[in-house]
Parts: sequence; structure tokens; C-alpha cells
Amino acid sequence: MLSKIAGPFQIKQYFDWGAHALAFGDDLQEDLSFVHALRQALLPIPYLDRDPVYDTDLFPPFRPFVVEALAGKKIGLVASGGSGVLIATLGVMRVLEEAGLEVAAISACSGSALFLAPIAAGLSAQQAMEFALSWRTEQYIDPDWRGLLKASISLGRGFTGVIKAEALERLYHQRLGGVMVGDLPIPFYANIWEIDHNRLLYLGSETTPAMRLARLVRASVALPVFMQPVEIDGALCGDGGIINVFPTQPLVEHHPEIDFFIGINGFYPENFDGEDHSGWQDKTWSVLRVSPQSRHSQHLEVARMQMRLIQDRCLLLHPVPYQEIKGVKFYEQFIDRSRWPEFIMRGYNHTRRTLALLDQART
Repeated sequence: MLSKIAGPFQIKQYFDWGAHALAFGDDLQEDLSFVHALRQALLPIPYLDRDPVYDTDLFPPFRPFVVEALAGKKIGLVASGGSGVLIATLGVMRVLEEAGLEVAAISACSGSALFLAPIAAGLSAQQAMEFALSWRTEQYIDPDWRGLLKASISLGRGFTGVIKAEALERLYHQRLGGVMVGDLPIPFYANIWEIDHNRLLYLGSETTPAMRLARLVRASVALPVFMQPVEIDGALCGDGGIINVFPTQPLVEHHPEIDFFIGINGFYPENFDGEDHSGWQDKTWSVLRVSPQSRHSQHLEVARMQMRLIQDRCLLLHPVPYQEIKGVKFYEQFIDRSRWPEFIMRGYNHTRRTLALLDQART
């Protein structure tokens, strides 16, 4: 009995609860914003909650330029998870198009798979942006109300998540067709958590070529409890970002032709640094205040290990600060698309500036 309530991983959960209690006042406003966005998505009020129509004329006129440091190199693109914030990757892609850089393969995770899968299928950054900003809420968020009602009667038996995500798969199938990942113009990978046996899988062009891209996208964002898992080869699978949020491994293993990597981090502090909690021991409830360090330590270290695989030939971009994806903001940036155009342009402007600095560093 004690091992079930006092093991090392259970202790981390108790620390989490205590830390959340201490931060209750600071988090209340953030929570209310999330609840409002959730209500609009799941329980829209007729004639009041309407999907906005977005202007897709966001990018400035096409501005070709040369990045001497990357001239002639084949680029591997690796993007972290990060929910809707990772639509910033489309701004990054627009800059790579303007620079004439060849993307040889893409490895995405969770939210970034949503936006980079259309790129791998041959869409331009402009076309992928028009696709993403055209969504209506019911096209990608389909709550399983019946399952929720049954869960209260069956004591949760059979309940695997609030959102079914079948609508999301249909949305991608309609836009991209039934294309298999092995037939994509740009090789594409997404990491998947095989829940039944607790394994991390890298599915994609070389590993599972006969898999439909729309199904892979759906599985890659199936975050436990929030979205229902997807059955793949007889096992239930979901978002691999809960284990590895920066999946460089499939590109390193399967694409030796890649000369240089461009990474996009939209989940953790810059360069996968940890948050600074120096002086925690001198504060009240000191152990609880430092508990976020234990909560994120393993996940963060896996990201660093993945980064070390390409450290000597990688430019890591940070288009959106991690504070904008922390906590419930992770979910809010997925269900509330109001800031998506802003994130796209932040990805664009940040990448233009960073590539310019890359060339300056060589001179």
C-alpha cells in the first residue's frame, strides 16, 4: 500500500499539488481566461460565439535573400510541441522559402505536427496558413458528450478523453487527401506514445511509410485526457510530446544527407534552460516552491539530450517565449485561435532576424 502512495513519482505529484495551492491567487486570472475559451469551444452560444474570419494576407511581399552560412546545405527541420503556438512554424517556413533553403526532412511533435504536416505534403507556407486559419471550431474540436455522461455511470470505464479528434483527422484528409507518409514530397515524422506498453515510437516516412498522414497528425496531438487516443496496430497511441518534446532522433537515424538543422522551440525556455529558482531554500514553504524543478526535470533533460545529437550543426529558434504556453495556456492556445496570426508573424520576424545574425557571425 505504501509503495503506491509514497513512491518517488507519487511524491512529485504531491509537490505539484502544494505548488499549485501556493500559486492559486496568481493563477486565478489565467484559469478564468482558459475556462472562458473552453466554454466557447465546447458550449458555444448561438449567434454570440462565432468563429472569426481571419485575414490571410499576413506575409509581406516575397523577399528573396541569401544566407551564405547555409548556402547549398540540406536542412533538417525539428520542431517542439507547444499547442497552437507552434503555428509560428509557418512563419519560419515562409522565411526558409524566401531564403531558397531546401528542407530535406521534418520531424515534428504534438502541435507542430498540425502545421508542418501540410508543408511536408507539398503546401507552401501561405497555403498551409490559409488552411489553418480557415478552420471552424467544430471541424477540429468534437467533444464526446455521450462518453462523458456514460463515464459517470460506468465509473469511468471506457472513458479515454474529452475530445474524439475524428473531426481533425477528417479535416486533414479532406485537404491533403489520403496521402501516405511514405509518398510525401518532404519526409515527415512525428513521435507517438504507445500507451498500452509505455513506449515511444517515431512514425513517419522511413519507419511507417504505409500510414496515412491524416491519421499520424491525429495521433500526434492526442494528449491524454484532453483527446482520445488513436488505435495504431492494435495499440492505443497518443501525443509523444509528453515524453520527448524535441524529436531529433528520426532525422539523425534516417537522413544522413542532412547538413544542418533548424530547430524550433516553443515549449521550454531558450536553449532548453531550466527555470531559475535560486534562493528557494530561504522562502516560506521552500520545498513546495521548488517542486516545479522536479516536475519538469526528466522531460527537460530528454529535450537537452535530443538537442545534443545535433548541437554542432543546429540553429535553435525561439519565436514565442515559453511563458505563453505554460500551464493551461497550452490548451487555450489550441482551442482559442485568436492569436494564431500573431504567432505566425512572430515566427516570420524572429527567423528573418536570426538568419541575418547567423551570417553576421561568420564575418
